[in-house]
Amino acid sequence: MSNLSPRHALPYLLPSQAQKHVTVNESLQLVDALLQCAVVSATQDVEPADPQDGETWILPAGRSGPSWDFIEPGNIAAWLDGQFTAIAPPPGFLAYVVDTGVFLLFTGTGWSAIPLSADNVPSFGVNTAADTTNRLAVKADAELLSHDDVTPGSGNARKIINKIDEAHTASLVFQSGFSGRAEIGLIGDDQLALKVSGDGVAFTEVLRADTVTGHLALQRASADRTLHLGGANNPGIRIQEDGSGGYSELINASAGQTLLNHFSPPGEGALIDLAPITGDGTSPAAFRFFRGTNTSHGCYVTIHAGDGTAAFNHQLSGKWDSYLQTTSGNMRIGSSTPPVCKLDVNGPVRVGSYTVAALPAASAGAGQIIYVPDETGGGVLAFSDGTDWRRSTDRAVVT
Repeated sequence: MSNLSPRHALPYLLPSQAQKHVTVNESLQLVDALLQCAVVSATQDVEPADPQDGETWILPAGRSGPSWDFIEPGNIAAWLDGQFTAIAPPPGFLAYVVDTGVFLLFTGTGWSAIPLSADNVPSFGVNTAADTTNRLAVKADAELLSHDDVTPGSGNARKIINKIDEAHTASLVFQSGFSGRAEIGLIGDDQLALKVSGDGVAFTEVLRADTVTGHLALQRASADRTLHLGGANNPGIRIQEDGSGGYSELINASAGQTLLNHFSPPGEGALIDLAPITGDGTSPAAFRFFRGTNTSHGCYVTIHAGDGTAAFNHQLSGKWDSYLQTTSGNMRIGSSTPPVCKLDVNGPVRVGSYTVAALPAASAGAGQIIYVPDETGGGVLAFSDGTDWRRSTDRAVVT
């Protein structure tokens, strides 16, 4: 049978032992040093000159001193009865370190910190190990963050992610198999952004909200409108009702060309209505089409045939003349009956009125028709032969 206890090497009393009190007191001193162990320091490497009875230290590597030189690093040095006694801790031994305020655990090969302090815990893991990068690590199917109904609190629940400055990142990253697929937050600046990735390496920006203007941009680095769509591959908007095969879309077809399309399922007609509606049902309502800039070029509304040829053209311009033009077929006004000629009007037609002194140039084009109210003999229709205006009654030149 050993004379010492198996874990802390406390001396046993032996049969017929003289001065038993010496052995008992030695064991009690060791128990006193080990029970609820609190060491002065685990980093002090120079032996103290005036230790107090019962004080203990965990000796670090590189320790030095008349007594510490002979005690193994990692052991506990206890000042008992005027001398240092070496105590070899067993695995699982706990010690509170007074100068740092942390608890240390002896693993059998060394000491490591354990998060038993309420404040300034270096790391914390739930069902997993934390590290210096992920200082808080949780492995669970769900985590609950709720408002404070214990203190009680205000009933609010705000979770704050703070970064040091604009150039850094404060974000939430969503991963699949520990590979990033989406990130939302303040990513490298102070504008809220949403990015996605297919490989966890290259991320594409999907959405950005400007913190100054409040404008929202989709697939664009910045927004100058409340909603700004941008990017390649015909970016646009699609409006579709759930369960319906039809939808409308507004797309950027190419440089300088925007399309408003409506697609209908087979057997249904495609229809786009532009319907300005007034709140009172009586105020005027209008649909306006105009140029955004004041230039010398025209502004057009064109209706094209299925083969791409222009079937109808209506030019609207503040700089050029306005006109109706058909490139093929006839036009009828005032009736749904098919026209019988290029212009078929179901009702009176009035032409421009010009006095003899203010006749327009006849040379502008033969075939023009005007009304001359002060011609000799009374008002009369006149036509241009390309050189002169002639009365329609007798072909005489208007004078």
